[in-house]
Amino acid sequence: MKKVILSIALALLTCNVMAQTPEDKAAAKAAKAALKEATKHANNLMTKGNACAAEVNTLYQANQMEQQKADKANQALIAENEAKIQQKSIEGIDYLYEALSEKNLQYIKENKRYDAFKSLDQLATMVLNNELVKASKKENYNREALTKAVFALSDACHGELAYGNPKDELQKANIEIVKAKFPKTHVYYAYLCQFCIEANDLVAAEKALDAYSNFPVKYPEIANNELIKNPEYPASQFAFNIFYTAFNEKNVALMDKYYDLALKFDNKDSRNFVLRAKPQMLKDQGKTEEWIAATKEMIAVDPTSEIGEIGMQQLMAHYNTLGKEAVETYTSELVGTYPNSKVANYCRGFAFYANNDFENAIKFFEKSVEIDPTYADGIYNCAYCHYQNALEKARAISGKKFKTKAAATAAEDEVKALFSKAAPYFEKYRELTEDKDPSKWASPLKVIYNNTGQKDKAAAMEVYID
Repeated sequence: MKKVILSIALALLTCNVMAQTPEDKAAAKAAKAALKEATKHANNLMTKGNACAAEVNTLYQANQMEQQKADKANQALIAENEAKIQQKSIEGIDYLYEALSEKNLQYIKENKRYDAFKSLDQLATMVLNNELVKASKKENYNREALTKAVFALSDACHGELAYGNPKDELQKANIEIVKAKFPKTHVYYAYLCQFCIEANDLVAAEKALDAYSNFPVKYPEIANNELIKNPEYPASQFAFNIFYTAFNEKNVALMDKYYDLALKFDNKDSRNFVLRAKPQMLKDQGKTEEWIAATKEMIAVDPTSEIGEIGMQQLMAHYNTLGKEAVETYTSELVGTYPNSKVANYCRGFAFYANNDFENAIKFFEKSVEIDPTYADGIYNCAYCHYQNALEKARAISGKKFKTKAAATAAEDEVKALFSKAAPYFEKYRELTEDKDPSKWASPLKVIYNNTGQKDKAAAMEVYID
């Protein structure tokens, strides 16, 4: 038994000796040196940042005391101090933001982190307030400094709450202030995004909007706060602004990125612009296949809306230039996909109408009117198809000899019936268009009234016929 134990001990000793190779010792030494250097670097950054914060506080207090002198205050000194405050605040933010980054935070002792985040909070707040005041007054402001402050402030609040001790009397009051302030920092990303859009800096605008949208994910501890759940400004509003600017710059990639979010902006005109902008740009660029695909996407969003219907008509016009087969394929697919769309049915009816197949065309035109009884184009084409059928029947029996008077009367009655079907559609179209463009209904109605024994109505049409 002892021999076994001794063998195990020797084996372990051998392993330990084997592990301590010169290369391993050198690697361990290098790792230790690297750790020491990283720790020194992170803490130096923190020390410099804290020193900036202390200097800023001293300068701020000096200005407060100087301003209390009222008329006797040294305005030149105040201005000089304000410039130093701005400079040192930005400098301090840079030091502390790097020191407290994910890369360097691990090298700073936990008991020092709270004070460092608190200093970052104070510096970021100072810069943020100064730049926002300038921006609100339409004065020149430092957008780069504002950007640093916005991002730093949220992280600072997060760090203060993560490393602060509510039971510490020296920290307790500040922690309560931070709890109230932290959710409010969310809106600053919205301001920043709009400032960047106005400056036409879409890269910076993207960064700000992404931070605004992802705020609840990055800071889950306040995700359920009412200010975060129901923000004052919807992200979709800024997505639309970026989309609009990207359209003007012909930046399709950026339009694609914010397309879905921009569509959620609760503004009809804005939504319609988003729907139409992408297809329009692709068409202008001569990218026909991409334009067709984008237009179909536009239709799919809301096929019964004005924009969806415009898209159907635009594609119909395109396929019409390619010939009857293309129109047949497109309209068959369209009405199959959107059977309850008045325009889809109208387009399908038009495919038959173009081939003089009025019988089948009528079915789809009537369906379009059934869906929308005030659809003037559908109503007119219903009238015209019935009218053409009546004329064809009239031509067919014109000069034809019937074996019996009853057969002739039956044929004439059939013509009258077809004219009678066309009449109410023409009359409805006339009513909807308020007597505009009488060339589309006056002559047909005169023919119809004459053939249905309504001579007075037929005569009344004369005034509308050139």
